[in-house]
Amino acid sequence: MQTTVHTYYFDTTKPSEKTAYLALVDQLKAAGLRCFEMYPSTENGWREKIEALDGQQVTLETEHLFLNQWNTAPIAGVSDLGMRLMDWSQNIFRQSGSIKSGYWLEQTPEMRDVRRNTNECGYCGHQQPAANGAVFCPDCLDSEYLKQSDLHLLRLLAIDDGAERAPLTDAEAAHLLPLYKDAQLRGSSERGKKRIAKKRADIEETYQRKTRTAQIERDGFLWLMDHGMPVVLVDNCIYYAHVDKFSFGWHSPVDAVLVSELLDVISEFPFVYEIKCADGRKLESHHA
Repeated sequence: MQTTVHTYYFDTTKPSEKTAYLALVDQLKAAGLRCFEMYPSTENGWREKIEALDGQQVTLETEHLFLNQWNTAPIAGVSDLGMRLMDWSQNIFRQSGSIKSGYWLEQTPEMRDVRRNTNECGYCGHQQPAANGAVFCPDCLDSEYLKQSDLHLLRLLAIDDGAERAPLTDAEAAHLLPLYKDAQLRGSSERGKKRIAKKRADIEETYQRKTRTAQIERDGFLWLMDHGMPVVLVDNCIYYAHVDKFSFGWHSPVDAVLVSELLDVISEFPFVYEIKCADGRKLESHHA
């Protein structure tokens, strides 16, 4: 789908240019366009790119539509990535309000039709052809963030509608609420089922991880006590589950005389450990 870009520049202190500008404004408003005012950008040669588009045809992408703007396909010699163009954009100049410059896109029947015939959800932004006949978005009911008070936002409206979504009628609420409840509680859509399956998997993973670390902590401390480790050293040891390591001296560094006692016992310790010594050394085992 293609359209033509037009740029304009008027100095409205000149009567003839002011007349021409006001005539253009009337023309664009009659076409249903609303002016988007912005400060002119100098980044990435934006101004030069817009000027180069005057009178040129550009290809508009329709994968995702907007109320007042379009994404373009790559434009040879101007932008390899394409551009985001407003239907009508005008620059704001701090120094002079009399200068009116900007650009606008010719509104073709195809542009109007695609906006009129594409519906959008007010909650998730999902778009679908109006011909599908759906009144409410089918993709949001199982969203974990959707509240009952948001259900009216699921109303599908044409891209060119621009209206606020009306509250649910009693009949609409009677239809949607059971679907919302079922989707939230049981995951009635594929996304909902995947979310529930992921939650189950996360719970199982947490259980396995915590069970493993709890067992290591228990086995480690019981091994130390079974092998004659003085309680004063056991109390000065902590198991860090996040690094899977026993740390001696975590409360206070181990004195030299106790380090010797500790090393006599721990040589066969079947877990990774470190010893923080009072003299500043850190003794470590790198493998269990």
